[in-house]
Amino acid sequence: MSTNAKKPFPPDAGEFISLETAMKLRLNYEDDQSQKKKKGYTKAICFGKEKVIELLSHPDCVALRIYYGIKVDTDGDGVKEKTMVLVGVDKNGDDILPAGPTEAVAKSAGAPALLLDAGLPCPTYCSTKP
Repeated sequence: MSTNAKKPFPPDAGEFISLETAMKLRLNYEDDQSQKKKKGYTKAICFGKEKVIELLSHPDCVALRIYYGIKVDTDGDGVKEKTMVLVGVDKNGDDILPAGPTEAVAKSAGAPALLLDAGLPCPTYCSTKP
């Protein structure tokens, strides 16, 4: 059992950054992947606005948490695919989850507890802007 008290969860977590900073972060990642000699790596994953708003519309949701994940050889080609799982977060900093591990949707606070995956990966779906 942890002796650390749980920190209060700031609903305004995050910071807007400049384009320059965003580009530097992206280039750092791309350089890191190149040094590891990874080809065809996932640069980003895009989620539709409607799905994100639906996830955030849960009455207890004050934030969004993004977990990194890997789908292991889903199509028989031997390739592990990076993915991201988006989860609503409540005012205590806890994930808003379905009741059971096999349920995709469950009621929580009278509303569906949703988990979002299956975004569109870049390099297949990339921005045409740098």
